Parts: sequence; C-alpha cells; structure tokens
Amino acid sequence: MQKVELKDKLTSFLCLTKPKQTFLLLLTSVFTYLGSGSLDPDVLLVLVAAMVLSISGTTAVNMALDADIDELMSRTKERPVPSGKVSRIEALLFGFFLFSLGVLLAYKINLLTAVATSLGVIFDLIVYTLWTKRRTPLSIVFGGVAGAAPSLAGWTAATGKVDLAAVLIMLITIAWIPSHIWYISIYFLEDYRRAGVPMLPVVIGVERTAKVIALSVLVMIASEVLLMVVGPFGPIYGLLAVPPTAALLYKAVKYSRNPTIEGARRMYKAASPIEGAVFLGIALDGLLRVLH
Repeated sequence: MQKVELKDKLTSFLCLTKPKQTFLLLLTSVFTYLGSGSLDPDVLLVLVAAMVLSISGTTAVNMALDADIDELMSRTKERPVPSGKVSRIEALLFGFFLFSLGVLLAYKINLLTAVATSLGVIFDLIVYTLWTKRRTPLSIVFGGVAGAAPSLAGWTAATGKVDLAAVLIMLITIAWIPSHIWYISIYFLEDYRRAGVPMLPVVIGVERTAKVIALSVLVMIASEVLLMVVGPFGPIYGLLAVPPTAALLYKAVKYSRNPTIEGARRMYKAASPIEGAVFLGIALDGLLRVLH
C-alpha cells in the first residue's frame, strides 16, 4: 500500500511539471542553441539541465498559485493541487527548489544565460500569474515573454550576446502564443468566464478575438522573414518556417470571418505544431552551417 501511495505521490509531483509543455519549451532552447551554429556538447548538456529544472520548477509554482482558479474549471480541476493530491505548500517548495537550481546551472554557462532564465521565471510567476492574469486580457502577451525566454537562453548560451536575431526569435514565440492560448480559451469560454479570468474572448468576444489572433500570426510570419534578413538563417529555415505559418495565417483569417466554438478547437490543433516547425528549421539550418 505504501509503495502504491509513494508512486501516486511521485506521479502527482511529475504532473506538476507538465512534462509535455516542459519538453516543448526545452526544444525551443536546444534548437535555438543549435541554430546559432554552436555545437559544444558540454554547454549543451548544462543548458538542457538548466532548462528542464527552471521550466518545470516554474510550472510547479504556477500550478500552486493558480489552484483556486483551476478548481473552478472542468479542464483543470483534476490537476494535483486543486484535486488535493499535492498541497499548495508542497508544490511551492518543490517548484522553488527546481527553478533555483536551474538558474544556478544557467549561470555556469554565462551571466546572460542566467539572466534569460531568470527572465522566464519572473515573467511567468510575477508579471503573468500574480500581476496580470486576473487583471487584464493582455496577460498572455507577458506570458509570451516567459515562453520565449528559453529560446533567448539558448541563443545567449551559444553566442554570449543578445542581438536582433535573438529578439526576433523571441518575437516569433510571443506572436505565436495568442493562437495557442486564445483559440483554446474560446473553446473553453465558459470555464474562463466561471473562473473570473479575463481572457480576451471573455472580455471582447469571440469575433474580435479571432481577428486579433490573425493579426498576431501576421506579426509572426513577418518576424520569421525578417530573421532571414538579419540572422544567419537560409533556405532550410525559410522552407520549414514560412510556408506552415502562411498556411496558419490563411486559416486564421478564414476562421475570423465565421468564428465558432467548435472551430476554435480545430484552429488550436492547427496552430500547435507551427512553433515546432519554425524551431526545427532554426536547428537544422544551424546544423547545416556547422557541418559545412
């Protein structure tokens, strides 16, 4: 019985880290590192450890801070904290330990990587979760900075600097976030309304939100093209990044003309892999430069 209880507890702590989300954010960091044209296995190993710890730890603290909201929403009420499988203080301590260790490891690479990692923690927990999420529908823009921080950490780990290419890579993620978050919030509109979270479709309606999402995808594709101009990226990156985003833009504009709740779920699924395609293009382009 004790072994079963221990296994359940460990599983709950693992759920606090949202492994799938952590893995995807980790990939943006690793792929950006590779995209810079660097391939130092020692630095890459430390970067992976730092990102896994900082991202998963931040997510665990976020889950603790949002437990009161999560218990009001059908989509999230079974998460470890609102379901009572893990206490709020356990989640806070667990998360704080992980992200602190992650920032320390990032510092072993260089100061800028530690700053970029800390930026992700601060924007996620303080600016997004504690300050803006319950106050403004634009909260996910600030959350987008947190989501883009791992890519910045990957770039600084490789180059030791923050330049226009790094900023554009971050902007790609920030501009993608609305399609990832607001489409699913349209689908779960009543959940967010019941929980009192001022998501954009709750505040301004579904039709206007759909138009804002289409605009954000336009910013995303513009950032991708500009990255080819100012960065070291060539046709491999361009082919993997621009056409899928252009297809998403077409679908977003089409959806904005006749938005539906059910259609929002399909748009969410269409938007989800686009970020991966862009960063895969960044990584492959960098690897090709190294090999040649």
